[in-house]
Amino acid sequence: MTAAAKAATRCLLSGVSPRSVAVRLPVGYYLPVDVACCAGHGDWAEAVVIKDGGDDPDVTHKARVCVRLWLAPPPTGRGTDPAAVGSDWIRLTAGVGVGRVTKSGLPVAAGEPAVNPVPRRMLAENLFEELERVPDLAVERTVAGGPGEGRPGKAAVWLPVPESAVKNPVASIHVEVSVPRGEELARHTLNPRLGVVGGISILGTTGLVKPFSHQAYEETIQVALDVARANGCAQVVFSTGGKSEKLARALLNGLPAESFVQIADFFSFAVKRAVGAGFRSIVHSVFFGKAVKMAQGNPYTHAHKVALDLNTVARWAAGEGVPHEALERIRGANTARHALEILKGFSGLEGAPFQDACQRNVSPAYRVVRRIAQEAVRQSKAMAGPEVAVRLLLFDFDGTLLADVTA
Repeated sequence: MTAAAKAATRCLLSGVSPRSVAVRLPVGYYLPVDVACCAGHGDWAEAVVIKDGGDDPDVTHKARVCVRLWLAPPPTGRGTDPAAVGSDWIRLTAGVGVGRVTKSGLPVAAGEPAVNPVPRRMLAENLFEELERVPDLAVERTVAGGPGEGRPGKAAVWLPVPESAVKNPVASIHVEVSVPRGEELARHTLNPRLGVVGGISILGTTGLVKPFSHQAYEETIQVALDVARANGCAQVVFSTGGKSEKLARALLNGLPAESFVQIADFFSFAVKRAVGAGFRSIVHSVFFGKAVKMAQGNPYTHAHKVALDLNTVARWAAGEGVPHEALERIRGANTARHALEILKGFSGLEGAPFQDACQRNVSPAYRVVRRIAQEAVRQSKAMAGPEVAVRLLLFDFDGTLLADVTA
């Protein structure tokens, strides 16, 4: 967004369409960014930058970020009065494909464009630099039909002059940012659940895409928890993905949508952040493999980092009377699902009979499954502390509820 806006500003002020611009980052140095296209149209200009997701791509990788930009006189009473430094001077508008915030708990207020604070500051600092390149600039009229005012229904917000400025700029800037297909892309993100409607969010904390997918996901979990808390949720339901969340929603259908948070493999992180946010009730919705890793006390459960240790499952199975032959097969199982099928097969309770056994709390296989669930919820309880109620829903891969335990 900032790169496109900087290119459009330079084009508008100089008549030159840059092929690249150097964007000032919050850390203090500049990053060159290619400009896909840039054109001036008399009183206004536009530019497009293609987003590069780097080593941490998401659904917005290769998306076109478009900016249309107008100049206008400074807002009344602000002008170049040094005493007014810090006043608003950029009118940022969410165009097509850029979301609008509708719920509390996000870094920006409800009703505003879904552009986070750091990208906002970057925009202000970089556009201020561009205006400083033209010291004798004077703007006496606002372009009719520009973004911002006069465009009802679009989220817009005034941004302040950057703190580094020693005086206010001689013009205000109207910036409309849009992302073609942004509304479609947003359906594949958490935006709808977080209360961002109409398109994607413009995120960022440093101005750089870092190869830290873990950090990106942790930030997503934290935002989801903030939204849940801000919207009055007393309980949070952690799932490892879409399917386990869907099963939990069906079982806990009285809870608001904001209560459900997909945490992937970030078991310990999610529990500790939920406690820190003030939640006193946590529910986990998991399948057998994740439950085994949780039961073993692994704070992070991804297969690339934590191998599935079926020796522990075999040891617990031995304690429930499962014979040696079945134990050896469990130890040599290819996957958690395979190990679960071996348990079912040993008990002679494959399919529906095993489901019935789960409901009746009978069979050694069921007792092994329940023990794993109890160990998993105990590990979560140890992380959460004595003041937090913890519940775990363990589902079979066909959606059957195998265990429902609390701690």
